[in-house]
Amino acid sequence: MFLSKNSKDKNNSKRQKFYLFCVFWVIIAFLQLLQDYISSLLNRSQFVVWESLAYKIFWLLFIPLSLVLVSGLKNNKILNKPLYFGFEGLKVVLISLFHLFVFSAILYGLSKLIHEGGFWSFSSLISEKLSNYLYIALSIYSLMVAIYLWFTQREAKKTPKQSLNTFVVKNGRKSTILKVNNIKWISSDGPYLLLYTINDKKHIVSGSLKNIITTLPQNFKRIHRSTIVNINEVKAVKSRLNGDYDVTMNDENILRLSRNYTRPLKGTLL
Repeated sequence: MFLSKNSKDKNNSKRQKFYLFCVFWVIIAFLQLLQDYISSLLNRSQFVVWESLAYKIFWLLFIPLSLVLVSGLKNNKILNKPLYFGFEGLKVVLISLFHLFVFSAILYGLSKLIHEGGFWSFSSLISEKLSNYLYIALSIYSLMVAIYLWFTQREAKKTPKQSLNTFVVKNGRKSTILKVNNIKWISSDGPYLLLYTINDKKHIVSGSLKNIITTLPQNFKRIHRSTIVNINEVKAVKSRLNGDYDVTMNDENILRLSRNYTRPLKGTLL
């Protein structure tokens, strides 16, 4: 239930961001239209509505083409960073050129509809758009890529990783499914981890405390550079009067809580 609600909230957030994105470009187009009108009043020149509106299509095209660009970013699986950024840079250039081509084609089509024989030639439109608009398209799409990557990295750091519910412990040809909440504490032994369970058994798996703590539920806390405990299995905590503590487990085993790990435990064990 929690995961589906979280997923729904994320979808609503993405939808709201997309709506804001669309509104932003509509406002930019409207402000450009207003600027044309004010300029015509100040210069006492004729304000041609259809021509001014046609040129504002340039800004509105950022809406669909940005979705294409972002979709490409999501699907890109290249791991080499220089190659990745080089590939994305090439995509920015190509989509900017495509943007100006579509913009020119729309203007050319409108001119053919309104003026018999066409008001602009297609070659002159392409040449004019490349001269006056290419740097704008390149700058905006490059900025979009940078912002998207920044938001993606930030969201990845904020999104909690899904907790493990079970471990698969292998012993020769035999595999045992071990429930995480049946673990009392975990200690490190070189490249291996020792899992102590409530039925007083010990299991050995490969890994490190640094990596495994990120996949465990919130009731597992690190108390030492070599120990993680299930706080539900803690019976008592006693100060050593030097900043360290003795942690007595329900099975009467005593573990050491280092002073270096006390701050995150305030309100839980301390």
